[in-house]
Amino acid sequence: MHRYSLLKISGLIFFILFIFIVQSFRWSGEKGAQKAHENFISYFSEKRFAKCSNSISDDYSDQWDFNNDEIALALRDYAKHFFLSFQANWQNNSIRKISETYQITGNLKIDGTGNQITEMIIKETRTHLLDPFTFHWKKSGFLPWSWKLIRIEHSKLEVPSGYVPGKSFNSLRW
Repeated sequence: MHRYSLLKISGLIFFILFIFIVQSFRWSGEKGAQKAHENFISYFSEKRFAKCSNSISDDYSDQWDFNNDEIALALRDYAKHFFLSFQANWQNNSIRKISETYQITGNLKIDGTGNQITEMIIKETRTHLLDPFTFHWKKSGFLPWSWKLIRIEHSKLEVPSGYVPGKSFNSLRW
């Protein structure tokens, strides 16, 4: 190899290493969990459900007995009735570290338009959205941005009986 080629390759390796180190600081600890959470809320608001699904851990479990596939389908079921506009906004109340996870607690506000079902959904969920949600985030790999959602909690939100995520007939109940 020529010296010029070695210089280009070493420069490229140095640049990649520099970017990796910068990203490691940007996505570390509380900042990383917060960034992952903001991205998740943004993906949900934009109805980018494949991106939401990629943010959910394979080990996901919650108080409603949903696994990672079912929570992704439930989010999709909820948002599909907002076909004219949909906006999810998040306001943090607290972030705290417990063991290897970060718990982000705050209020979720949903606005949007669609049809009569959309208005019914907004009316029904507004009372539940007054109470905070807690999202549990955990770093899942060596890459700086490899954060995964492992749990969602809410003190009063209940899934309607008979609801099965992804089944269009039952999705009108939620």
